[in-house]
Amino acid sequence: MVRTAFSDAKAWAGALAAVQTENEDGFRAYVEVIDDISWENADWEQVRRAALATDEQAAVLFIADSPALEPDYPVMVVDLSDLSHEPFRCVASELWGVDNNLNIANMDWEEFADMAEDDGVFRGFA
Repeated sequence: MVRTAFSDAKAWAGALAAVQTENEDGFRAYVEVIDDISWENADWEQVRRAALATDEQAAVLFIADSPALEPDYPVMVVDLSDLSHEPFRCVASELWGVDNNLNIANMDWEEFADMAEDDGVFRGFA
């Protein structure tokens, strides 16, 4: 998860805690955190290009930009395996499902993206 918004340290700490906290079934997102001011205000396409240029990468990229620091912490989700997929957002408390399932190819991108609400945010399978 790459941090690109640095204006609110308290919100960042809250987002990070929400992402890394296990749910009631013991699942959580396993993310490598990139908290480097050099990424400040970078857009998702810049971050995706940098991720794709590395030798090792996951199937999915998470970005904590300014909107991700709002209530429920809607983190941006970017597909690294199919560049035709548009990003969507996922509330931090449900990021575990996206991380766990996309990185092992247990579920498809569309299963999450198609369940995003009208505002583009995935809030879980309820």
